[in-house]
Amino acid sequence: MNSDHNNLEKIVDGLSNKLIYRKKEKKNNKIIIDFSKDREEFKNFLNVYEILLKVNISIPKIYEVNQQQYKICMQDFGTDRFNKIYNKGNLYKLLKLAVDNIIVIQNETNLKNLNNLKEYTFEDLKIELKEFVNYYIPSKNILNFPTSKFYKLWEDIFYSQNYNMGNFAHKDFEFVNLFFLENYKSHLQCGIIDFQSAFMGFIGWDLLSLLENPRINFTRDYNEKLIEYFYDKSPIIENLNTFREQYYVLSLARQTRLLGRWQNLLSKNKHNHYLDYLKITKSRTIATLSNINNLELKLIYEKYL
Repeated sequence: MNSDHNNLEKIVDGLSNKLIYRKKEKKNNKIIIDFSKDREEFKNFLNVYEILLKVNISIPKIYEVNQQQYKICMQDFGTDRFNKIYNKGNLYKLLKLAVDNIIVIQNETNLKNLNNLKEYTFEDLKIELKEFVNYYIPSKNILNFPTSKFYKLWEDIFYSQNYNMGNFAHKDFEFVNLFFLENYKSHLQCGIIDFQSAFMGFIGWDLLSLLENPRINFTRDYNEKLIEYFYDKSPIIENLNTFREQYYVLSLARQTRLLGRWQNLLSKNKHNHYLDYLKITKSRTIATLSNINNLELKLIYEKYL
């Protein structure tokens, strides 16, 4: 694999440590991912690739792996990324296409397939919530935030939900990681990338990552319809109301972490798009609160948000 990046087109990849390049060729372009700055991600990518290779979805084919340089040469899905091509007219089509892929993944993976993935726990959730406490709360000059009570309420609600954390979760299943593949058919028209952070978790994790997108302020008009559609097509044991409660609790947790994440990045980089992400995430957090049954937790958010 060519280690000289001078003749390659660099692709910007947000917050990741990995470097991504497009290698232009006469017939088919290729993507080269350089994981040398995060070798654990390199290992995780290959591990998750082997899991998803057995599932009937579209992921980029790997052409070459350089174990010494921690680089992967793979298929280029092009430039029709969902976040670039969505509009009012095709939004539902793209959301439905993405949800169909999550359904396929949940129906075709099982605990035996996921043995090498880390299981999501309350300790992981608490680490994520700390971003809100450490960055968002200080940015609002709040001096009396009830930190201990906040964590205890989250611990109680997490364990009371009795989550089954034995399901595949991409973690970042959202428009920036999905591509429309025009030459493919049916659900395979959705190309899925950036899956190295996958873990074992809640069956609806990728659904909430998609529908409660923190970067794009698209309408929530289709969310309840797609939640029920996903529920009907997926191997979920709980009744619909319980599933919805679990979905919105973890959605609130994710939005909470991201409020802290965006605030931290805004303080460091002063980029306007982080301010936009903050506004979108706050709006989605408020929408999620209307579906939370824990009154004490809701009151904390309403007072300090």
